[in-house]
Amino acid sequence: MTGRLARLVEGNEVVAAVGAAAVLGVVVGLVPALDRMLLLLVSTGLVVLLGALLVWLLRSHREVEWTTSAGTPERVRGSDRRVTVLARTIDAAVAGDASARLEVRSLVRSAAEAGLGARGLSPDLTNDATQAALGPALTAYLTSATARPVTRDELSAFITTLEEH
Repeated sequence: MTGRLARLVEGNEVVAAVGAAAVLGVVVGLVPALDRMLLLLVSTGLVVLLGALLVWLLRSHREVEWTTSAGTPERVRGSDRRVTVLARTIDAAVAGDASARLEVRSLVRSAAEAGLGARGLSPDLTNDATQAALGPALTAYLTSATARPVTRDELSAFITTLEEH
C-alpha cells in the first residue's frame, strides 16, 4: 500500500501535500469536535512532510557538471593577423601585383609540398604520381616559368584540390 501510494505521489509531492492539507481543512471545518485532535495530527503531519521534503531535496540533487558538446569555439575569420595579411596579398595578386602573385604562388607551392609529403608522394612536380594528385590545372600553375595572373575562382579550386587530396 505504501509503495503504491509512493508511486502515485512520485513527481507530484507538492500537489499531494496541498491536497492533503485541503482535505484535512475540510474535515476540521465540517466536524468541529475533531478540531483539537486533528490540529495536533495535522501539525505532526506537516512537520513530517517538511522533513521528508527536506530529505528529498538534499538526496535527489546532484552536482551540476557544466560541459559543452561544441568543443572549442571556431576562430572568427579576420581575427588572426596572418589571415588578414594573406587576404590582402591575394587581393593584390588578383589586382595584378607581380610580387603578390609570386608570394601567393609560393604559398600554394608550400601547401602542395606539405600535402604531398603527408601522403608520401614526391614533391617533384615532374613526377607522374604527383601530377595526378595535383591535377593538370594546379600542376600547370606551379610549374609555370612566371607567376601568371590567377583569379579567385582558380585559387579556390587549387585550395580545394589540396584539401581533398
